Amino acid sequence: MYKGTVRSIPMIVVLIIVTCGIYYIYWIYKTTEEIKNFMEREDINPTLELILSIVTCGLYTFYWIYKYGKMVNTEMPKKVGMESSEDNTILLVILALFISPVTVAIFQDKLNNIWNSIGDNSDNTTSNIES
Repeated sequence: MYKGTVRSIPMIVVLIIVTCGIYYIYWIYKTTEEIKNFMEREDINPTLELILSIVTCGLYTFYWIYKYGKMVNTEMPKKVGMESSEDNTILLVILALFISPVTVAIFQDKLNNIWNSIGDNSDNTTSNIES
C-alpha cells in the first residue's frame, strides 16, 4: 500500500507564509499526487488540479479542499482500517476563506495520521519526512 510523506505542520505553515503562498501551490500538487497514488485512481490529475488553481487565481482551491477533504475524511481512513471521524470538510472550506494555513494544517494532520497508521513494512513507502 502506498504511503505518503509525513510533513511537519509548523514547517508547512511557516513555508506558506514565508513564500507568500508559493509553497501552498506546491503542497496542493504533492498532496493531490499522494492521494491519487494511495487511492489508486487514474481519474485524479495533480497537474490539472494545479493549473486550475493557478488559472482561477486560487478560487478552484476551495473546490479542491472540498473534493479532497471528503476523500481524506471518509474514504482514506476506511481504506487503512481507521474509524472514519466526523467529516469536517465544510469547516475546512470556510476556514480557507479566512485563514488558509490553518486549513492546510488540519488537512495535513489528517493525512499524517493516515500515513502513520500504515505499517513501515509496506512495499511503496516514502521513508523520508519532508519538512
